[in-house]
Parts: sequence; C-alpha cells; structure tokens
Amino acid sequence: MKKRGLHRIYTRVLRKLIFFSKSIFAGLVFYLALFFAASAQVPSLKNKEVAVPADYLNLKTDTARMQFLVKAIADSLNEGQITAVLSWSKIGLQLAQKNNVDTLKGIFLYDIGKAFTYRYNKYDSAIYYYKQVLLYFPNKLGKYNIFSVREIMDRYSDLGNKDSSFVYMDMLKALIDTMPDSSPKKISLSQNIAVVYQGFGMYRTAIRYYQVSINGNRLNKNFKGLGLALANLGELYSQMGDYEKAIKNSKEALQNLADVNMPYMQTAANIADYYVTQRQFDSAMHYLKISNDIIEKVNDNETRVSNQLILARINIANKQFDKAKNVLDEAIAELITTDNSWALCSALLTYSDLDTSIRQYEKAKVHLDKVLAISKKNQFLPFTASALLKLAIVNSWTGDYKSALEYQEQYMNLKDSMASNRSKADLNDLEISYQTLKNEQEIALLRKDNDIKNLQIKNSTRIKIFYLSLLGFLLLLFLIIYYQRGRRTRIQAQKIRAELKTQILRSQMNPHFIFNSLNSIENFIMQNEKRLASDYLNKFSRLIRSILDSSRDELVPVIKDMEILRLYTDLEQLRFNNKFTCHIYTDPQLIQGDYTVPSLLIQPFVENAIVHGIAHSHQEELELSVYAELEGDNIKYTIQDNGIGRIKAGEYNRQNKPAHKSVGLEITAERIAYFNHKEKADSVRIIDLYNDKHEPCGTKVEIFLKTV
Repeated sequence: MKKRGLHRIYTRVLRKLIFFSKSIFAGLVFYLALFFAASAQVPSLKNKEVAVPADYLNLKTDTARMQFLVKAIADSLNEGQITAVLSWSKIGLQLAQKNNVDTLKGIFLYDIGKAFTYRYNKYDSAIYYYKQVLLYFPNKLGKYNIFSVREIMDRYSDLGNKDSSFVYMDMLKALIDTMPDSSPKKISLSQNIAVVYQGFGMYRTAIRYYQVSINGNRLNKNFKGLGLALANLGELYSQMGDYEKAIKNSKEALQNLADVNMPYMQTAANIADYYVTQRQFDSAMHYLKISNDIIEKVNDNETRVSNQLILARINIANKQFDKAKNVLDEAIAELITTDNSWALCSALLTYSDLDTSIRQYEKAKVHLDKVLAISKKNQFLPFTASALLKLAIVNSWTGDYKSALEYQEQYMNLKDSMASNRSKADLNDLEISYQTLKNEQEIALLRKDNDIKNLQIKNSTRIKIFYLSLLGFLLLLFLIIYYQRGRRTRIQAQKIRAELKTQILRSQMNPHFIFNSLNSIENFIMQNEKRLASDYLNKFSRLIRSILDSSRDELVPVIKDMEILRLYTDLEQLRFNNKFTCHIYTDPQLIQGDYTVPSLLIQPFVENAIVHGIAHSHQEELELSVYAELEGDNIKYTIQDNGIGRIKAGEYNRQNKPAHKSVGLEITAERIAYFNHKEKADSVRIIDLYNDKHEPCGTKVEIFLKTV
C-alpha cells in the first residue's frame, strides 16, 4: 500500500523547508505573519506567542521594527523554523495597521495563511487569510496575487472541495496560457495545477501539466525543479499501476536532486517502494539504503518510519518473519504517538500480512479491524477496501463464512463506488483534455485573425500618414536630412566603438585562456594524469562551446552567464591544482525574473583575481567568491579574493613582466559604463582589503549593472 501524499513531494518539501529553494526561491519575503487576527479565530493558540528577538526592542521607529520583522521572519522560514511566524506576524500586522501600510498588511495576511497551512494544518483558516490578501494585491499578474490564488487552490484541494479548487485553478490557467514556456511562474504553477489534478484522480490532465513543468525546467536548466517534477510524475505513474514508468522517472529525478536532501531521500524511498511492489527486493534494498543514509543526516523521523514499513514488507517476502515483527512493532509503537493515521493504517495492514504468513489468523483479524476503524474514520478508501477484502479472506480461512460473506459484500459495494468515482474522474479528464485542445485551436485561430487585422490596420494607417506627412516632409527635407545624417553618424560611431571594445576584450581573453588551458592539459598528459586530463578537456570543451554560443548574442540570461563563469573557475581550480576554493552565488530573483546581461562581462575581473591575486599567494585556505544579487534597479556583482592584493601583484608584475601592460580590465570597465550610460566610477568599484596589521589581504570588486 502506497504512503498517502507521496506524490506531493513538492508540497511536502515546502512544508518542511517553508518554500525551499522552487524554488524556491523569491517567495521568502512574503512570510510576514498575522497572529493578531489569527488569535481571534483560534483561541487555543492565544497563549503560545513567541517573544521577539532582543534586537527588536532596541529599535526606535515603527518602520525599522516592521523591516526587522520582515527579515527575521524570512530568516526563520528559510531555516524551516516556523514556530514564531504567527506570533511575530501579529506584531507586524499591528504596526502595519497603526501606520496604515496596506502593502505590509497584505504581506502579513499572506504569512498568516502560511502559518495556518504549514504550522497548524488549519486549511479553512488559511483560505480565509489568503482571500484577504487578494484585496491588497488586486493585480492578477502580481506575485502576491498569484501565490495567494495558488495557495487557495491547494488548500481547497486538501479539503477535498473540488469545485472551489477548480475555480481558483481556472484563474491560474488563464494566466499561464499567456506566459512563455520558459517562464518560472508558468513552470511552478503548472506543477501546482498538476498536483491538484492528480489528487482528484484526473491523471491524463495531470501528466500534461507535469510535462509543461518538466520541459520548462529542462529549458531553464533548473535541475532541482526538474527533479521535483519528475519525482511527482513518477508517483503519479505508480498510482496508475505503471511501475516501470514510475521507476524510470523517479531514477531520473534522483540524478537531479543529489544536492537536495529531503526530496532526494523521499524519492529514493519511493523507488524502493516501487521495486518492492515489483518484487525486486535487491534493488529495493539498494535504494532504501540511499534513503536511510540521508535520514541519518537530516533526522527525518516520518520518512524513517515509512522506510521501516518498506523493510518489513521485504522481510515478509523473504520469510524473515522475526525481523519483520520487530520492525513493525517498533514502527507501530512510534506511530501511535503521532497523528499520522495513514502510515498507521499501512503499518497495521502490513502486520496483517505477517500474521497470515505465519498462520496467526486471529491476530490478523485484530489488526485488520483496527485498519477498518481508522480508515473509515478518516475516509481512507483504499485502506478500507484492502481491509475488507483481507477480512473476507481471513474469515473464510478460519471457517467463519458468514462474516467472510458480509465483508465480501461490503468490499464489492465499496469497490463499485470507487470504480464509479474513477469513471467520473476519467470522464472529467477527457472533457478537460477535449476542452483544452479546443481552446488551443481557438486561440491559434484568434491569433491568426488578429495578425491579419493588425496588418490591415497598419497598412491603412501607413497610407494615411504618408499622404498627410508628404507636404511637411518635402518642406523640411533639407533640415531633416542634415539632422538625421549627423545623428546617425554619432550613433554609428558609438556603436562601432562599443563593438570594437567588445571584440578587443574577447580577442584578448579567448587566446590567452585557450593557451593556458591547453598547457594545463598537456601537463596532465605529460604527468600521466589521464583522468584529470580527460576531466579538464571535457570542461574545457563545454566552456569553449558556451563562449561561442554566448558570443552570438549581445545579451544572455544571468543564469547562463554564471554557468559559463562556473566552468571557467572549475578549470582554473584544476589548473592551479585546487589551490583555492570558489563560491558562486546567484540571487534566485535574478534566475526567476528572466534578467539578461552582456555576455562574459565579469570574467576578466574573476581571471584577474585568480591570476594576479591568488596564484602568487603562498598562504593556505585561499578563497574566491562571486555573488550576483538584485539591488534595486541594478544587478550587483561582488568579486572578492584573499590573495596578495593589488600592491604586491603590481610589484610582482614589474619584476617579472616589465613589458606587459594589461588593458582588459580597463576595456571591460568602459564596456560596463557604456552599457549603464554612466561614468566608470559609478559602475565599477575596486576596494583593497587589509588585515588588522594593515597588510594587504585581498581585493574586492563591486560591479553595478542596470537591469534588463
């Protein structure tokens, strides 16, 4: 029997890490809460307020206090610590109401919904607050509006309210239909919609939206998001009974989730579960071990208990009944102290299999009766059906044919009801698929009609403008030609100057870097370091291809430019025998916001830090860090090393390279200033770093680039 809700890995990760990474990502600023209003609806929470941090008490103004709470709550959510969210949000809301700051009111209301969702599992209350958020953020394309609608859809789905859930789903579908496939919002929302369809048994439509999310993540090279979508798709296929596809998608998901503990652990457990169902126990044990290794790191008790149930099933299949009994006794004893009724039903049902395997039929009846009672109370229909069927079988084995017949009749009635619900879901699935296809065809036709009409309007407008402007154009022809000629000359000169500078930079960087790289590969080969030579050559070829691809475009996505930079620093680390460590961080808002930058813009500064700052240093623990962050209307790059500093580097170059004069950084600085339409001093700042003894200890470069 499958664990409840495994297909909603993404939601589960959000509840444990509070909006992780997918994503993660930009939504943490929203988590400002509303305990004051919440306490009116939930009196039992009234005495559980958490004190604010001590630094809060030292602040003098309400504005500073609200800003502090925004950051404090965001930090707490980022670390998965949600205990204080509701209480701190109450304080934040009081301040926002006092100062009549509508934006913060909406944000705090949104966080109230988060607290009731992930801390208290009170979905009705969460929906109430999410709906209030919409009043403060009426723009349907705004992130607070979109996220609130999404949360309302998910919470109605959790409550089993299909009609209400689909109302808000339709709002989201209307939005994403207008978005490009690479839009992070479309990718994330498609996954949410797929999960809801899956929860209501509409698998065909769910697969369609999972594929939208998967294709978009592949396009954006968002490997974590890709892994989550594939894992969810694998769980969907397991619900459909197609375990080969479930295993295939889950294994691919695992490859993309290697650096994300919680989803990686859960996906490995899922694969083990699928293999047990296929009776491939060696493979099941392999993936169960992978999951358990992560459990030891993150101390996830819920998954540990679930994995115990998988192990018990393997032990029963291998006739290791004593081991199975010990595992089940331990799991049930722990589950009884929790509210995880689904897992408890699964454990008791597995225990009944153990009982029947060792012919202890009376004990099996006891365990099955417990499953029946719990599943009926919680409306766990799959467990109810399984318990009824097994009770019919066990009673027939013990000669109680009357009870067996009664349980069999109950099972058949329930099975017919479930089949009817399944048929309705399939019918709805087909209707939605048909309607979707019809809508897509209508949209395509409308677009063609609009294109034709736009062309007609443009042609008509052009003719009118031509005749109306002809007289004036002839009268002012001389002046216009004179003005345009001068203007075009200036623009062309500026364009040529910028292009020449870019070409100079690339022509200077590329041969220099290629020469060093080939030398490094040759050294590895001469030293018979075949693996390092192969690894270096592989990364070198990827970097060259990326450079050539990006050189075709004047602007490239931030994430692609940072990936090229990562390849470059990896090669430099190999070249210098891992003499230094490199940390590269990209603000999630830059990734999700579709920002673009001139290609290879900061590479010369990074190269300068490595070649002149770090390469000549003999100290240990050398580090290079590169940060790309969104700061207002600018993208701020920070490049910092703890090398020998500019003064010592200059002395070294004067002694060893007296004839060499580097112009790469100067050209790059001018290129940045030209792009920003600002002076170089406003675009690039170079800061010399000193230790306590006022000795040089590195260099810090700050680059400000206007957003595009």
